[in-house]
Amino acid sequence: MQAEYQERFGPGDYTPNIPVTYWTFRLMITAGGIAMAMGALMLWVTRRDRTPTSKWFLRGAIVLPLLPLVANSFGWIFTEMGRQPWVVFGLMKTSAGVSPSTSVAEVATSLIGFTLLYGVLAIIEVKLLLRYVKKGLPELEPPHDPDDVDAPLAYAY
Repeated sequence: MQAEYQERFGPGDYTPNIPVTYWTFRLMITAGGIAMAMGALMLWVTRRDRTPTSKWFLRGAIVLPLLPLVANSFGWIFTEMGRQPWVVFGLMKTSAGVSPSTSVAEVATSLIGFTLLYGVLAIIEVKLLLRYVKKGLPELEPPHDPDDVDAPLAYAY
């Protein structure tokens, strides 16, 4: 295949970075599997109105939201590194996929703009999160007697 691609597209290395694709695929699957297993474990542990108090459980609850992001990132790296040097495998090289009408300044401006926008949104999100964490939980009414016919419905079809 290498000789065929060199004849068709010119000199160059037409093989993807195998070690990177090998390990990022496995890391993607591992992070996703751990996230699913932790989610199922947390569902099991919290059933029947139980509240877990284990330090390991609470640490896992902090890490759990980050695992899908990690898996997604490794999947993206796997996909992008696995398709190099192609935009369309066997038809179009990455070097041919550059838009001639887009300048470096336009790309830099959009990258800086999006980075600033997401940075501002992240700061707002953290401030809101901290505000509501400091505020604490609202006071709850004691549960109603399940046999009380006049109690408001909590769940109905």
